[in-house]
Amino acid sequence: MSVLSSEPLRSVTAAEVAQFAADGVVHLPGILPTAWLDHLSGPVEEALVDPVTTTDMTTLWAGVAETADPGGGRFLSGVDHWRHHEAFARFATASPLPAIAGTLLVADRIHLYEDSLLVKEPGTVAHTAFHQDLGYFHLSGDRICTTWTPLDEVDAETGAVSYLRGSHRSGVVHRPNWFVDDKPLPGTGGEPVPVVHPDDPRLIRFDTVPGDLVVHHAATLHGAGPNRSTTRRRRAVSVRYCGNGVRYEIRPGAPAKAHHAEVNSGDPVVDHPGCPEVWRRPLGSD
Repeated sequence: MSVLSSEPLRSVTAAEVAQFAADGVVHLPGILPTAWLDHLSGPVEEALVDPVTTTDMTTLWAGVAETADPGGGRFLSGVDHWRHHEAFARFATASPLPAIAGTLLVADRIHLYEDSLLVKEPGTVAHTAFHQDLGYFHLSGDRICTTWTPLDEVDAETGAVSYLRGSHRSGVVHRPNWFVDDKPLPGTGGEPVPVVHPDDPRLIRFDTVPGDLVVHHAATLHGAGPNRSTTRRRRAVSVRYCGNGVRYEIRPGAPAKAHHAEVNSGDPVVDHPGCPEVWRRPLGSD
């Protein structure tokens, strides 16, 4: 069995930290030991057939969009697998991800907010509507990010994510939508997600391979196309983290977690089983 290390294969560079701050997204090639991907491979397949933790977003899309043709492939998604499966918990808490998030967010400590499994099978026609993660999170502050770990080679054909550079600096919290359709979630508030033209020069997309990592700020607008490949899957695991200075912001209508009943808007995020501290900056490493 491969040794699972909490150390990345390389350090995050100063240029990458600066790019994340400026663009709200950064591609970190060859940073994650692939032993972690092997560690997740079996648990991912188990999660995909578990109707308790995973939802067929293609069926949801067909219902929300009303006239949508779900086609032959499925878009499968789930959240909080770390709460139910040791392998996902270990990846979210003991892999290099928390330290990488801490470096990019210039944080002194990092808390785990949630994880998410996102799989587009070959021939999936459902797209991922442009959205902003922050509108779904019961959090406020600047030190919040999503790490996106591909388990397959990903490119435009298989549905690589597109990011609107600089959109995290707008100061706007956008209303969450159905994720597969731009209709807003009922009962939610916030500014509507703007229409993003596919030729907008601010859009950026990365071709990635296993071992790469893409990290985006929680306020960055992003979306993804269908998987047009007839043979290739697009599997990815996202883990969302927040750092010091972040506070709870209870957002009506947004999906809530059990521990949110114990907190109020304005409370600082502190170590809690529902949002555990998973990394702290070593002393003397400023």
